[in-house]
Amino acid sequence: MSETNTNTTQNTYPVYPGTPLRIGSSGSNVTVMQQYLNGLGVVYTGVNRLSVDGKYGAATRNAVTRFQKQFSLAADGVIGKNTWNAIVAVYLSVAAYRPLDVTTKYPGVLSAGSSGDHVRFIQSYLNAIRKMYNYTWPNLTVDGRFGANTALAVAGYQSAYNLSIDGKVGRNTWASMIPEFNKVIKM
Repeated sequence: MSETNTNTTQNTYPVYPGTPLRIGSSGSNVTVMQQYLNGLGVVYTGVNRLSVDGKYGAATRNAVTRFQKQFSLAADGVIGKNTWNAIVAVYLSVAAYRPLDVTTKYPGVLSAGSSGDHVRFIQSYLNAIRKMYNYTWPNLTVDGRFGANTALAVAGYQSAYNLSIDGKVGRNTWASMIPEFNKVIKM
């Protein structure tokens, strides 16, 4: 059997097409990656949802970059062989109810007024932890903006985990939150 771009090996996973996918790419390989990113986004909600249209635009690049950051890959927004294989592996782990640990690197202190992908990640992580243990801090919109509700949720997390309560995500809060999220997604 010859393998083409979206063929699968023994119907288990799509094979890397040999050419990186990036802004401007289109076709069935992009469609597959959009579907996979949406599928793993059920657990890793810091990865934005995508319209599955087979067109590699800004939204797909953003989802890929967010995925790469959470799994310590070069965050260039391009689906090369390493990113392709990582997306497939994480997707298959979610589908098998055995999610893989995020390895998101500490970005420095995050506090009211901060914005960006790392804020999206903490919002996602806090929501998962809140849901698992029925904590009462606010359910957060995963939008990458560190506002009042995110500060309240961080303070709630810090209180629940016996950390200094300042509503900021410093090194100690980050070092506690990442393994706690990884524990929760396996429950």
